[in-house]
Amino acid sequence: MHCLNSLPYTECLSGISFPVPIAHLAAQQLPDQINCCLEYALASTLSVYLSSIPNSRIRAIHNLISGSIGFKEAKELFQRRRQLQRLIYKEPFFSFAPDFLYRALPNCKIIYLYRDGRDCANSLVKKYDVLTNKSLRTLYTSESSLGYQYQDFWIPWWVSVNKASDFIEASPYIRSIWMWKEMVHHCESFFSQDSVLLSGRILKIKYEDLVHEPIVFGEKIVRYIGANFDQRLQKRFRQASVKSIGKYKNRDAEEIKAAEKIAYHELHLYNYVK
Repeated sequence: MHCLNSLPYTECLSGISFPVPIAHLAAQQLPDQINCCLEYALASTLSVYLSSIPNSRIRAIHNLISGSIGFKEAKELFQRRRQLQRLIYKEPFFSFAPDFLYRALPNCKIIYLYRDGRDCANSLVKKYDVLTNKSLRTLYTSESSLGYQYQDFWIPWWVSVNKASDFIEASPYIRSIWMWKEMVHHCESFFSQDSVLLSGRILKIKYEDLVHEPIVFGEKIVRYIGANFDQRLQKRFRQASVKSIGKYKNRDAEEIKAAEKIAYHELHLYNYVK
């Protein structure tokens, strides 16, 4: 997102406008009328955002100082006459309901950026302290905003009832790769459908490939969304670092082994394990 934010006449938005719990709700088996309502909610939310925030003069100054936009675009933005060409929206929790996103925004292109689940889980625990026993006492978290009660805990909806005991006994790291496994399962199930593949609306990118060859895969992403891979973009993509790859290896060997057992199929699917 840091790289793409330097695209001219582009707004980059992370998941702050549309409530994360809706992504969990959209993954459920719901009546068509409810699905249509949720789809409209996403489309209208983004529409409201586009009609207001992008022409903020404060943002114009900030974006100019940060180097995200040039003087010409900043001037147009400050005068509130900038014409946007694209909106880039990031929300990882849509991985639980890729079909919902696909239907709600029928003209959008989707970039499916996947990463080693062992590193993803490590990052979730280290940076965000997710899926702890304390957080499972309620349903007020982004990871588990829907669920069912088991003993003194609320188990996320993406854990089957017969696995509730195993989930509670697992560490937050194991629970996190469990969530990654379920997200990957939903994405692969939907994105592998023939009609979806033939739509040309899905681009799959491996995170490790991107950071090892940022110019090659950066250009692939930028061309895919219909933009030019200019010098400013190339400069930002060159800042990619591989330092986060393999950080999970600092964890206890037995915990890593348990994580690989939980998510073996998905890790093997992406060639992270043999």
